[in-house]
Amino acid sequence: MEKATKDLIAEVSAGIVIFTAALLLGSLLVYPRASVYAGLLLGMVLALAMFLSMAMVLDRSMRSQNPGTVQKRGIISAAIRYLLLIAILVIVINWFSDRFNPVAVVIGVLGLKAGAFLQPVIHRIASRKENKS
Repeated sequence: MEKATKDLIAEVSAGIVIFTAALLLGSLLVYPRASVYAGLLLGMVLALAMFLSMAMVLDRSMRSQNPGTVQKRGIISAAIRYLLLIAILVIVINWFSDRFNPVAVVIGVLGLKAGAFLQPVIHRIASRKENKS
């Protein structure tokens, strides 16, 4: 994996963590329940796992020369990712809803989107610090 790709992965992952930290602080004021904190943290772990899976599939696909293989690999990996996410959500809702708030889990998973939106800001901050050094 190239350095630029590793930096991008670190920046998006940092965005996911920052989003979750902000939500944890917000939930401390609005709805302070242990199940909410656990749900947000589980959602963050799922978002990070999904993002790292996407990054690995894209990195492997960039090395491939066959567009058909790239397309098949992308579709299969996306389907597996979302099926696993749905299975985990069903398990949380059915058996662990007293420990993990299902709504908080879904909101935590949305950290994947927030991390992607925060990445340019984090990149600018990181590149400023890198230029000062």
